[in-house]
Amino acid sequence: MSTAKYKRIVLKLSGESLAGEQGFGIDPVIVEDIAKQIKKIHNNGIEVAIVVGGGNIWRGLSGSAKGM
Repeated sequence: MSTAKYKRIVLKLSGESLAGEQGFGIDPVIVEDIAKQIKKIHNNGIEVAIVVGGGNIWRGLSGSAKGM
């Protein structure tokens, strides 16, 4: 096994990346896949901080409030 370059990483996920093919909201299948990938990284001894953007969610709420 090779040694990782970093012991800690920050993973920034766009809210849009969680939507999958829907293009909005959060797709549980996508979230599960991402979680499995993060777990593999963590199991290799790397600490993972996760930042999730929410722009698409806020835009969706704004559009919904305007009758879209």
